[in-house]
Amino acid sequence: MSQVIFSRVFSFLVMSCFSLSVVAATDSSYTHNDSGENTVINIPGALSLSGTTIKKRFFFNVYRLSHFMEKPKGDFPTKDSLITFILNANTQQRIELEFLRNVTREQIEEALMQGIEQNNADSDLSKIKQDIQRLSSGFQDEVEKHSTLTLSRLSKKKLNVFFNNTLVVETENQALADALWSIWFGKDPLVNTEDLVQNILVN
Repeated sequence: MSQVIFSRVFSFLVMSCFSLSVVAATDSSYTHNDSGENTVINIPGALSLSGTTIKKRFFFNVYRLSHFMEKPKGDFPTKDSLITFILNANTQQRIELEFLRNVTREQIEEALMQGIEQNNADSDLSKIKQDIQRLSSGFQDEVEKHSTLTLSRLSKKKLNVFFNNTLVVETENQALADALWSIWFGKDPLVNTEDLVQNILVN
C-alpha cells in the first residue's frame, strides 16, 4: 500500500515540475497584447550599446535610458559629430527605457510631448501630438516600476514600438521617429547625451 501511495505522489511531483517548466518557457518567449494573440518581440540583436543614462526629476530617478546602434564605420572626433550621425543616418538603432518608479500613461505622453516641443519649437506639431496619443494608447493606464518602453528604428523611416516587449506600434512615419529621437539627441535633450554615446566615442 505504501509503495502505491509513494508512486502516486512521485508521479504528481514530476508532472507538477514539468508543468511549471512549460509555463516558464512560454512566459520567456511570448507576451500578450489586447487582442489575446501571442506577440514575439523581434528587435535586431546585432547592435552595440552606445551608452546609458538616468532621467531624473527633482530628487527622483524616473527612467533608465539606453541607446543601441550598429557600430558606425569611421571615427567621430566629437560628441556633436556622432549625435549628428545618429539623427541623420539610415541605420538601425534602438532606445530602451526602463521606468524606475510608477507612472501613468498620461505622464509618459506629456513627457514625450514636452521633449518633442522643447527640441522642435519652430515646427507644427499638431500631427505629431496625434501620433503620440495613438502610440501611448498601447500603454497600460498605470505603468509599474521596471516596465519597459522600446523604440526600435529599423531604418530612417521604419519604427517599431514595444511596451513590456509587446508590439504596440509599427509605422513608417519618419516624422514621428525623428521627433522621438530629438527628445534625447536634439538641441535641448532631456538627458545627458554624452553618457548616451560614451561607448562609441571611447571605442
